[in-house]
Amino acid sequence: MIRKNLSILLLMAICFTTVFSCKKITTSNADPTRNYFPLTLGKYVVYDVDSIYYFGLAGTLYEIKSQMKYVITDTVTYNKQLSYLLDVYSRPYDGAAEWIGISQIIVTPTANSLLYYQDQTKYVKMMFPIANGVTWQGNQYANVLDSPFAYLNGWNYTYQNYHLAYTNGLLTCDNTVTIMEADQNVNYQDVNSLPGYRTYAKEVYAYNVGMIYKEWTHYTFGYPDSAQNKSGYSVVMKAVEYN
Repeated sequence: MIRKNLSILLLMAICFTTVFSCKKITTSNADPTRNYFPLTLGKYVVYDVDSIYYFGLAGTLYEIKSQMKYVITDTVTYNKQLSYLLDVYSRPYDGAAEWIGISQIIVTPTANSLLYYQDQTKYVKMMFPIANGVTWQGNQYANVLDSPFAYLNGWNYTYQNYHLAYTNGLLTCDNTVTIMEADQNVNYQDVNSLPGYRTYAKEVYAYNVGMIYKEWTHYTFGYPDSAQNKSGYSVVMKAVEYN
């Protein structure tokens, strides 16, 4: 029960041996780069999710494996704009149980961006058109004055590896783009002697598929016994199935 609750809390705050293949698909669109996040009713992606939670001086560490499914289920008018409901489901890692709905995300396409409303926080998930080197403040609307979200302050999202192939270890796509969101550390190399933190976040999107990889890590460490005094989490999501 503790592990289940921890998994849900993290995912609400935010694989197999077979290797699949995504093929390039050409569709008609005024801006084809928007197809890296296709907004089509019924569209889904299933992920294997590996989560690690760190709990301070006691050195407590939990490792949790699960699966998540993101499905576009409906359209709504949100803030006077056409938006899409992205329902999030979870189940145990073995895939034998029924999907259980755990949260809902609102996705709003604008003239030049994609807004992502999750857990009462608005993110600028993508900018259009996509091109290597484009940067933007993806967390500009996050309430960074609230201490649980303070670490989101100042992230510069950047497009990298546009049009390149990418494999997440379970699925390979030949046309992707990477969004590097954060790569920060303070005293990370001196974890055993000085207090600090480590933050790393990136997402990879495949053409006509959506997100195929996500890594989100944030933890702090203190002194003394810095190696054990670690608090935070690390989550890795790898797409294994999509339609």
